Amino acid sequence: MRLIHSHRQAGLFRFANILLLPAMLFANTVFAEGSEPRTIRITLGDYHFSPAQLTLTAGRPVILELANTDGFTPHNFSLQDKAGGLDIDVNISAGQVIKIPLTPQVSGNYDYYCNKKLPLLKSHRMRGMKGTLLVTTPGSE
Repeated sequence: MRLIHSHRQAGLFRFANILLLPAMLFANTVFAEGSEPRTIRITLGDYHFSPAQLTLTAGRPVILELANTDGFTPHNFSLQDKAGGLDIDVNISAGQVIKIPLTPQVSGNYDYYCNKKLPLLKSHRMRGMKGTLLVTTPGSE
């Protein structure tokens, strides 16, 4: 009787290992340290970005969390440079928060800004709503 119970336990143990091994390998692959994109919060409000300067590493994904803190004024986040592979142009309503995935590929300096403008008034960009993105090569940061 004891021998049968031991064989049954061994069989269950082998079966559990067969089922769990792929899951454990997958978990190590997906959740390895540094594999999750870093989230960077950028606030838009009162005709400015905060932070107004970002430094990212080429090839490393991030999530830009764009938060319009103004109660009434809509804003925009524009980061466009064809040579740099950057093409973000999104509107963010007052009080809205949106998330944009970004993986910069080409090192260099890039400008981001708000492209909103009311008739007869200065654009948000001209009023100071702009910033700089520095993309560095891996290993140089």
